[in-house]
Amino acid sequence: MRIELRAIRYSPSASQETAFYSADLHVDGRRIGTVSNGGTGEADAFHGDREAYAAADAWSRANLPPWRTQDGQAFETDLELHCAALLQEWIDEDDLHRALAERVLWRDPVDGLVYEVRHRGKIEETVASVRRRHPGVTILNELPFAMALAIWRSIPPQGFPEEGR
Repeated sequence: MRIELRAIRYSPSASQETAFYSADLHVDGRRIGTVSNGGTGEADAFHGDREAYAAADAWSRANLPPWRTQDGQAFETDLELHCAALLQEWIDEDDLHRALAERVLWRDPVDGLVYEVRHRGKIEETVASVRRRHPGVTILNELPFAMALAIWRSIPPQGFPEEGR
């Protein structure tokens, strides 16, 4: 079963305890309704085909791996948790697209962290400057998007490193 969120509308500034969003929920290419959350800690709301939602929820519980808390507790992945994971994927992709448009991002091989500097429209010059100052770094802007996204998700950006590093 292919479960997707489309036409996502997300507001980080309105999010408090949970993400403030709404999206069209599609199952196997068919829109079954709209899922949303007011961002104040409550459960997601669903409006649409309840039968299709229940079937997708049952499939999610039976087929998706359990999610774990930081202390190791495991919980079954219901459709609401799966939608939260899909939303987070979308947010990560959107954040990376925005970051790459404005900044040069690189991963330092010494500490493994991701750093960034604004390129102000001069990407090639900024990349050359980063390479001169930090030899051996991996420039995320030059990687295929999926590879850059994997690095981006693994380590939060740290800003420009201190001189003398």
